[in-house]
Amino acid sequence: MPDSGSEDKIGWNIPLECAKHNKVVVVTKEEHKKGIEEYLAQNDIPNIEFHFVDINKIYKKLFKGPTYSIRLNIWHKKAFPIVKKICEEKNIDIIHQITPIEFRSIGKYYEIKNTKFVCGPLGGGEVLPDAFKPYIKGNKLVEVSRSILNRWFRFKHRFFHTFKKCDHVFFANKETQEYLSDLVSEAPFSLFTEIGIGENDITIPTPKNHSKFTMMVAGRLTYRKGHSFLLDTLKLLPKDLDYECKFIGDGPMEKKLKDKVRMLGLEDKVTFVGSIPFDKMAHEYENADVFIMPSLRETTGSVLLEAMSKGLPVVTINHFGGPMLLDSSVSYLYDGDSLERYKSNLRDILIQCAKNPHELHLMSEQLTHRAKNHLWSKKVEYYNSIYKQVMNK
Repeated sequence: MPDSGSEDKIGWNIPLECAKHNKVVVVTKEEHKKGIEEYLAQNDIPNIEFHFVDINKIYKKLFKGPTYSIRLNIWHKKAFPIVKKICEEKNIDIIHQITPIEFRSIGKYYEIKNTKFVCGPLGGGEVLPDAFKPYIKGNKLVEVSRSILNRWFRFKHRFFHTFKKCDHVFFANKETQEYLSDLVSEAPFSLFTEIGIGENDITIPTPKNHSKFTMMVAGRLTYRKGHSFLLDTLKLLPKDLDYECKFIGDGPMEKKLKDKVRMLGLEDKVTFVGSIPFDKMAHEYENADVFIMPSLRETTGSVLLEAMSKGLPVVTINHFGGPMLLDSSVSYLYDGDSLERYKSNLRDILIQCAKNPHELHLMSEQLTHRAKNHLWSKKVEYYNSIYKQVMNK
């Protein structure tokens, strides 16, 4: 989807990049039709065509949140005969299911004859660390429902031998690959981050012109994004540390988080900026000293790569997709064996960042170079190499 983020950004940029060297047919949701057709009317893009598939509105109303995977599988079932017909009429060599990025929603496209099936990168096998369970209060049903669905779809994939029938499977993080390790032992697979960046999105970092140490968090204000955990950590920082932490985004947790800021006495330290258009985010990245992604559970997080592309040093948990993008030479990865250890380790990192601006500057120079490893063109180059392997089998 043009001008979108998250999975829509992946589902749009990968086919466009693929079309530079291949003939591409995209099958996607009806909801994307208007935006895509408007874009195509204004831009001439050769070698690509789009087909749109819709499902009954009742499914869209019924299956939301933790049950969204069921809705996606209904969509795959509706899309299957359309995809099959396209493959037969156009002699399609490879089907690559790029999105959704979750192992619970894999279509049975491997059943289409004379066509190879590649799937992923897949996430969804991440588990919220036990230490963070105090932060799911009021959302325990969501986590329980997700756990039940994960087990059900894991069983389903085992029963149908899904991964054995795939010609190649990509995993977006180590946690998902390990969760399904016994199911993919006989299938060709690789670890490969799902997120990417455009060459025009990478900019040379500029000198900071603000007086106080500025931290930035960007994402929906939901329990899973870890804002509440971060607030508890900020409370542990020295009182004489001159800093500001900006929360960019909106969501259902906004009121609770603002109440917590007042309760912790952090009103002069934490600022709620609200939601900002994607094209305005560059200004925020450029005016921060570090980017924090305190998510309690995450596949990877496109904001990590967005921060990297602006040369903004990243602080995030040493789990999920972050370590596939980053290491200690260009970021700060915190870990722990208890909630107190997670908080104290993150606190120590934030103090280190605030007191060592030169260290941040050195990281900043390296980050934009590291971001270039994840250009859409580089990702498609790797996918093409896998396609060739699959076709040559």
